[in-house]
Amino acid sequence: MGYKKLICFDFDDTLCNTMNPLDGKKIWEEKTGQKWPYVGWWSKPETLDLDIFDTPLNKWVYDEYLKAVSDSDNYVILATGRIEKLRPEVEKILNKYNLSFDGIYLNRGGDTYTFKSRLFEKMISELQPDEFVMYDDREEHLIKFEQWATTQPCNVTIIDVKKGTTKKFKNK
Repeated sequence: MGYKKLICFDFDDTLCNTMNPLDGKKIWEEKTGQKWPYVGWWSKPETLDLDIFDTPLNKWVYDEYLKAVSDSDNYVILATGRIEKLRPEVEKILNKYNLSFDGIYLNRGGDTYTFKSRLFEKMISELQPDEFVMYDDREEHLIKFEQWATTQPCNVTIIDVKKGTTKKFKNK
């Protein structure tokens, strides 16, 4: 295939500033007049309801997205720990901002780190990019991805969007 870069953007709190459970349940109650009807949060389609919640783009990451998709040597994907049944809601938000990707991947079960690391390994193997670049926000995952990066057959760049840091791993 020969892509220069495989670039992955995470969804929640990376590309989009989605609502967290603490604030979200309060807003839900204010706007609907009802208590939040579930125990969980992240697996519920209501958490991505654009009629209830404002879900703005993270401007800095959006600018990075625009750079990434403007280069035809890049293969640009979205990978989120949100579960597959939430694809319609995730895609509605992406469509609202005219965001398009070469692939959109949602978790089919299990923990998010395992889902993403297996997906990335499969895509690196298939696409054989010179570099894999990931944008993410979850510190506990980023620490694991730094260890994972040293085992990959291509260079890896990890961008922590919360801290604004970039770590590069030269493997080629």
